[in-house]
Amino acid sequence: MRLRNQTLLFLFLFGLAPLVLLVSITMPLVFDRIEDFYHGAYLQNLRADFRDLDQHIASRQEMLRLLAKLPEPGLLMKRDEREDMEIDEARAGYVEWTNRILDDQLDVSRVVFADNRGRPQFWLERDPKSLLLRPTTASPEPLPEAFIESISKTQPGAIAVSPIHVDHQGGPFNFLTLDIAAPIVLPHDNVTVGMVYITVDVGGMARAYSNTLWVRNDGSFLLPSETGDRAGNAFEEFPGLEEKFSARRLALWRSPGGNRQMIWVPMFATEDSGVLWVGRTVDTSPLAALQNALVLRGLIVVVVVILVIWLLASWLAGRTARFGDELTRGIERMLEDETASFRWSGTHELRELGQKLSRLAEIHARNSRNLRAHARELEQSNRYKSEFLANVSHELRTPLNSILLLSKMLAGKAHLGPDERHQADVIHRAGQDLKDLIENILDLSRIEAGETTVNPEPIDLPQLLQDLLELVRPQFEEKGLPLVLEIEDGAPTRLVSDASKLRQIVKNFLSNSVKFTRQGGVRVRLRHGDDTRPLRIDVVDTGIGIPEAKQQIIFEAFKQADGATNRRYGGTGLGLNISRRLAALLGGTISVSSKAGDGATFSLLLPQQVDTLADGTQPSVEPAVSAEEDTEPPIADFSPHRVLVVEPDLHHLLQLTPLLESWRLAISGAVDLEEAMEVLEDEPECRTVLLDSAVLGENPCDTIQTIRNGISSRPAIILMSGNCSGNASPDCMRLVEDCIDLPVDPEQLKDVLESHLAEPETAQNG
Repeated sequence: MRLRNQTLLFLFLFGLAPLVLLVSITMPLVFDRIEDFYHGAYLQNLRADFRDLDQHIASRQEMLRLLAKLPEPGLLMKRDEREDMEIDEARAGYVEWTNRILDDQLDVSRVVFADNRGRPQFWLERDPKSLLLRPTTASPEPLPEAFIESISKTQPGAIAVSPIHVDHQGGPFNFLTLDIAAPIVLPHDNVTVGMVYITVDVGGMARAYSNTLWVRNDGSFLLPSETGDRAGNAFEEFPGLEEKFSARRLALWRSPGGNRQMIWVPMFATEDSGVLWVGRTVDTSPLAALQNALVLRGLIVVVVVILVIWLLASWLAGRTARFGDELTRGIERMLEDETASFRWSGTHELRELGQKLSRLAEIHARNSRNLRAHARELEQSNRYKSEFLANVSHELRTPLNSILLLSKMLAGKAHLGPDERHQADVIHRAGQDLKDLIENILDLSRIEAGETTVNPEPIDLPQLLQDLLELVRPQFEEKGLPLVLEIEDGAPTRLVSDASKLRQIVKNFLSNSVKFTRQGGVRVRLRHGDDTRPLRIDVVDTGIGIPEAKQQIIFEAFKQADGATNRRYGGTGLGLNISRRLAALLGGTISVSSKAGDGATFSLLLPQQVDTLADGTQPSVEPAVSAEEDTEPPIADFSPHRVLVVEPDLHHLLQLTPLLESWRLAISGAVDLEEAMEVLEDEPECRTVLLDSAVLGENPCDTIQTIRNGISSRPAIILMSGNCSGNASPDCMRLVEDCIDLPVDPEQLKDVLESHLAEPETAQNG
């Protein structure tokens, strides 16, 4: 994603996220608060409606006080000795007077005069047809004892109000009623002679409240209306209402879908010590309209804010992207060693940054030019160094091989004394050490120059290790050290890799082991590796060990654990460095585990197959290696045979000598035919002659025949020629046992020697 888009997205989200969070948190709170206000207004409206009912009941209380005083209540209740006729006249007058004052008060359905025990003495009932208060024959039901007791305790002039009585089966005047009572007190002696109470039809007023339900604790309700009353069970029609009633406080009920809402208020107490609940439907349409309006306005605000944030983020992102593009182009120019200028406007910090970057670009361009010049000088110097090492090494190896060959031949002369033989051996060993140093330096220079290639081939690892151990075993036997090969059960035994380089790595391990081990022994273990490198070769010795702090130094070129080790044991410190580099070319790793004085274990981990080089290119396949090339020769053992090499070119002779010595052949050398004849006469055990075609002269057939006739041992003559098929006639080729091409191929030479050295041995054994 481009920087501008990332910056735009970041700023947009950074600015939008708080807004979205604010809206998501605030809007539900706002809606809840608005809903609470709305429900509160509904409740206030409901309570205001029922204040009229309270005022109406208060006016009926004043009427009741009047009824308790006029006319003389004792006459109506037969408290004196007056005649019945007079009582009847008084009662009739009272009926007329009551109807006159209660003519328009149709909610008063009954007037009852009772004694102190609440037993009715005189009563009036409203006629449903004439709507007048008339005496009836049926005595009213007595008042509850608790209400009568409360009346008896009431002071003169006070009023007692009963709980609301609900009778869903009652008539039009008594389905919802309450009783208001007052004591009757004689004015002259202040004695309570009874009580008077009226029954007020609250249901008549309830019809004026539309959409209002009157519900008792048991759930039964009455919905009065002008068209007809409806009864039912609220707990069935309103699920969950019973739990809300149990709390006995204001409750809001919502339908499961939330489409219907009702406010429930515990308004009145009933005669059964319960509560008469009043419920009214909440009209949610204004609330929904308000919420929709708020949502719409909120969305408009959010869209406007988003637009503003987007414009601001776009401007900031564009400015940031412009700076980024300028910086990228400037850095590209700096990488191309060109000067770049950052002339940025804006804040002080930004202008200062542009100036410093411009200065940095100038310094970088100047340093890059200096570095390129220095690199060219280093490259030229390195090339001169490589050429010098190659030339010097080549020039050193030629006389050095001569020294090695001649010292070896000199040590084998019978007429030399012990001191001279020892001196010749010393010369040979010193020359061999010098040769190893030169070979290591050449190997290191080739690796550093990238001239070393990998030749993958199938390898039988146990056989390779066994052959290598047999090759180096004389060095271990000379010091009395056992050399053992251990192969773990199930360990990988085959791989595809470069056999010569693998052999060189393990040989370096073994050279270190035999150098630094005086007692104990050396073990070579073939084991399982890890998942990526399943093959592991360990060389374990019991030598002097390596301190932990020095275990990484030993892998550096020309480095050993310390100077004392170099002085005591010798060596150049190149073997392990070369081994690590060769292991990397094979896709492997080298590690060491050791403690000072407790031996060392060098481990090589390799993949099962080498597919590519370290740089990802395919490994190149080298041609067959000749004797002149610096590669590991094939393994062979021709001991105890001796071979005579007749080679006028000392360079070729010195190249063949190490190869033949590695096959444990005893070597004699000659530079011409005369010297060759003398050697064959003195060493009749020499059964094979390697004859360079350069010594045959102009008449090769005659020369070969002269050799045949001049010696009695009849050795096998192997001709070395630049063209075996063209340099000699068929008659001449019949005089020799075999012919190999120059430069000498070690494999071909090995096969030829095996064919001629094995036959006599076989015949002898037979």
